[in-house]
Amino acid sequence: MKTLIVYGTKSGASQECAERLGKEIKDTVIMNIEQDKPNIENFTHIIVGAGVRNDKMYKPIRDFLKKNEQDLLAKTMACFLCNSKPKTTADVIIASIPEAIREHAVKIVSFGGYKPSWVPVSAENKLKGIDLDQISEFAKYFLDQA
Repeated sequence: MKTLIVYGTKSGASQECAERLGKEIKDTVIMNIEQDKPNIENFTHIIVGAGVRNDKMYKPIRDFLKKNEQDLLAKTMACFLCNSKPKTTADVIIASIPEAIREHAVKIVSFGGYKPSWVPVSAENKLKGIDLDQISEFAKYFLDQA
């Protein structure tokens, strides 16, 4: 099982979550969608994650999902959000992830997120607002689907 974790981020929360997942899921490659153009053909499993702005997933990730929809449907895949407003998570998922991918994904969750006042300015408050247990549960569930 070779897993790609591709993420998009503004505040850094999605990157932190992707790196945490990479520690829990072996044989992973982690890519920032704005720095790398992943070749998803090289992977059997894919996790897509992004922060949320204006009640939608970060646009480069939305574009990635749309552009690669058919190829993603042939993979074991899951999605995560970094959304500081839990009440909007279901709406964000519907607005941001194509229906076929929503139905195909083994799991789609929100790990929480940074509120503007929580954006890390030091190492001490990294991941404030992120549910670390949720990340571990997500990783275990994803591995069980492999």
